Amino acid sequence: MLLQPGVLALAWGSVVRQLAAGLDVELDAVEESYERLPAPETFEVSSGTIDEGTAAALRFEVRGMRGGRPVCVLEHVTRLRPDLGPDWPQPAGQGCYRVQVSGEPNYTLDLRLLGEDGDHNTAGLKATAMRLVNAVPAVVEAPAGLLTGLDLPLITGRGLVSP
Repeated sequence: MLLQPGVLALAWGSVVRQLAAGLDVELDAVEESYERLPAPETFEVSSGTIDEGTAAALRFEVRGMRGGRPVCVLEHVTRLRPDLGPDWPQPAGQGCYRVQVSGEPNYTLDLRLLGEDGDHNTAGLKATAMRLVNAVPAVVEAPAGLLTGLDLPLITGRGLVSP
């Protein structure tokens, strides 16, 4: 279902649109593309067997377009083994997110998330929850209507609120 036309833009297009809005860039369109790689042979992962020829790696882009060129791109790469898609962008470590800004000067930020349990998924869930939980006071105080992350204050120095 993820690779049906329009689903990638539906799922991740809001991220691209919000980044563009935060940079004060008006987009003409949001486009999507993907590439899948098959398993070169049958192999095992912790969740089971990956049969030869079935999907083993996925790379997709959701691109915010302006004047016929991409100006804000969200790219996602998933591999079931590190040797798949060797020409695709490689992370700086497990659970790595890369932000690249092309301009003068160029910037590259590799952000590696790890939870206390050593799992990058745990850290990603906590990082998401922190923003949501810490936004509650600002959302409650805001006038009625829809808000985005751009409408909320940046709160620093607080972690996830414990119950």
